[in-house]
Amino acid sequence: MNVKWLFGRKKPAGPPAAAKEIPKGDERRGPVPPPPRTAHAPGISVFGFDTVPSESLLRLGDGCGGFFLEGEEGKGRAAALLVLEGGGGAGATATSPGDVLIWAAGVAAVRAAQSPSGARTSSLSLEEISRTSPQPHHHTKRDGVAGAAFPGITGLRVLARLPEARLAVLRLGPPPGARWVFRGVRAFAVFSGRLAAFDGDDVKEVRAGALARVADPSATLYLEAGNDAALAVALAAEDFIAALG
Repeated sequence: MNVKWLFGRKKPAGPPAAAKEIPKGDERRGPVPPPPRTAHAPGISVFGFDTVPSESLLRLGDGCGGFFLEGEEGKGRAAALLVLEGGGGAGATATSPGDVLIWAAGVAAVRAAQSPSGARTSSLSLEEISRTSPQPHHHTKRDGVAGAAFPGITGLRVLARLPEARLAVLRLGPPPGARWVFRGVRAFAVFSGRLAAFDGDDVKEVRAGALARVADPSATLYLEAGNDAALAVALAAEDFIAALG
């Protein structure tokens, strides 16, 4: 018997331990090293719930209203409403502040194709939804248990990820003192406590009752929760990146 072959054979080398721990593909939205700071700032604008610009304010007939986000040009027909005040409906259709209503691409495109003109737009506009009052295709509740938490990322939960709308709905906080780094967040509203948002060298405080709009979601966004257990809801790109700060 070839004893040297039996005991001297080397075990095939596997990938380094560090490489095994680096998520791939969709898993890269977990506890990975934060993305580097970008040369350009996110461009954060902060508004009170009662001072959201009219071009971004949608009020529905059931009494709820909030921040309207139109789908990006060339990325399908979709739009979202982040409810900031009021509420309406009953039972499963009841809305409350922090809920998100989404009109998704597929059904809306079919309706557009069946219209007399057959015209299609690149997204569902605020004017179109105000005029036609279509039923949303998705209703994500702020306090719902749907979605998934991020292992290793404190205080972050993905309430919904909707590839057909190219959007994700995130809930941030509590616990207090959490720090996050994002790419792909387009807006967030704070419903309790406060968040500090780092806009380049400028730190902007976003308190309960305020909405923050991100002009350039491709920029790295740093957020830090206050010590009073902040709670916020964010709208982000479906392929957003998140890490601990």
